[in-house]
Amino acid sequence: MGILKNSIIGLVLDSQEIRAIELKGSQKKPVVVAWGKVKLPEGVVKEGRIVNAQLFNVSLERLFLENGFKGRDIYLGVNNQDIIVRFASFPKVPEDKIRNMIHFQAQEHMPVSIEELVMDYVVVSEKKTDEGEFINVVLVGARKKMLNDYIDAFSLSNTNIKEIDATMLALGRAALIDSNDGTFVLAGFNNDIGNILIFSNGILAMARSVNINQPPEWIESNDEKVQSNEKDSNIYADILFGEIKSSVAYYKMQSGKDIEKIYVLGCVAKQDEVASRLKETTGLAVSVPMPYTFLENRIIKGKMNNFKASDYVPCISLAMRGLGE
Repeated sequence: MGILKNSIIGLVLDSQEIRAIELKGSQKKPVVVAWGKVKLPEGVVKEGRIVNAQLFNVSLERLFLENGFKGRDIYLGVNNQDIIVRFASFPKVPEDKIRNMIHFQAQEHMPVSIEELVMDYVVVSEKKTDEGEFINVVLVGARKKMLNDYIDAFSLSNTNIKEIDATMLALGRAALIDSNDGTFVLAGFNNDIGNILIFSNGILAMARSVNINQPPEWIESNDEKVQSNEKDSNIYADILFGEIKSSVAYYKMQSGKDIEKIYVLGCVAKQDEVASRLKETTGLAVSVPMPYTFLENRIIKGKMNNFKASDYVPCISLAMRGLGE
């Protein structure tokens, strides 16, 4: 049992695959226990939601069995339109009164009834104005039905969901390892959803999500895998570019600040091509962060060392959070 003390699995999924990593130890001294990915049958997951729990669990059990996962405690990353992120300012109150204040005032900032949501928040900064002192808060709401559907689905595999986190926020934490100053855009994406996050000096200032949908005519008319991958990457990049353009314009209008660079974190097979395309279309410095590479030298004994941290960035971010709690 000592080997698996504090063992946490970070897991993400989309319509095409499940991807996970198991870490043990602590945030300061993590060790990689297991890692792997598995393809999902078509239709099991749609737009970031599990629609066939039975088939999903067949794939989940195969992932665990084929890759030597031992633990059952999961930090799950979800990425769909049932995750709502908003930014708000509230009058500064004593720390022990913040949660109640936000509970009573959050509805003004949410597009749906907060009775439908599980709410959380992060105080990111404070400010003083002529009107008084305020706290700037990131509000995160997740639809209860979506969360319950995930919990029910995973319970079929005798797993324990310790925490459900927004994948885009997990990617944000990873990006901040490489850069916690200046003003930059993080473009994150999987096979279903794109996320645009803007950070200023390490503080999240804006977050948006967009569906990434491929034109049906392209899917029907191409059989060449190489051509398809390149076309997919261009589609992803162009969708992200449109969202980046509008987000940056709005952010500059609100803050007066210019964007200095763009980071890209997404599907490993596509992120380099997406980054190259965004560099062409935006004219900004664009790069793919490489956090967590130190873990490639921290593999548990007895495992083949073919692990690449870049293949599991959101999973690692989730598991690292779990090791710290």
